[in-house]
Amino acid sequence: MQLNTVRAVVGYRSWLVAITVLLALAPELNAQQVVARGAFGKPAQVLDQTGQWSTPLQLASDSDVQIFMPDVSNPDWLKSNYDSYQNQGNYTLSLFTRYKRPDACRANQTAWGLGDAAHLNACATVGYRVHTVRIDPHSRSVILLQAAMTDQNGNVIPSLVEKRTAYRSWDQLDATSLSAVKKANDLVAAQMKSYYDRLNNPR
Repeated sequence: MQLNTVRAVVGYRSWLVAITVLLALAPELNAQQVVARGAFGKPAQVLDQTGQWSTPLQLASDSDVQIFMPDVSNPDWLKSNYDSYQNQGNYTLSLFTRYKRPDACRANQTAWGLGDAAHLNACATVGYRVHTVRIDPHSRSVILLQAAMTDQNGNVIPSLVEKRTAYRSWDQLDATSLSAVKKANDLVAAQMKSYYDRLNNPR
């Protein structure tokens, strides 16, 4: 068996183990509000996976979508991700996509393997999509743990909660999503460094 094949098999097995653990830890997306709608449809507040509301940070934008993340300076978020970031170099993050038009929603759904009629037809009334993802900058990969569509007021639509996991390497992401992931990683790295300094150099 060639070395690259061995690496692929080992990587896949490690990925399956990681998925099992992460799904057990990932918070459930249910019929709750996760986005507070602001002016012109932009999110004014978003709910992160620790249950904290914050003013979102815009990561990327194009003619179809805007992608946001919560404020990762939140101590609860930092605490919940610190160990995995320090030991494995990865972290779990909520990402919020605002669709500027229904066709953009349909294209995004299809790209993640959700091109069935129910998901595509729902795009006519969807306001946002929230993703819970695991980002690993070292392996340059993103694991989608779960996702959900919301209505125009940011309430999760229970019938449009998706719990199938999906793996993407960074080179499989579209340009806007890749830009968002890279910017998110830079912001997380800066906050983790600050958090590390506070833990190890208390005043």
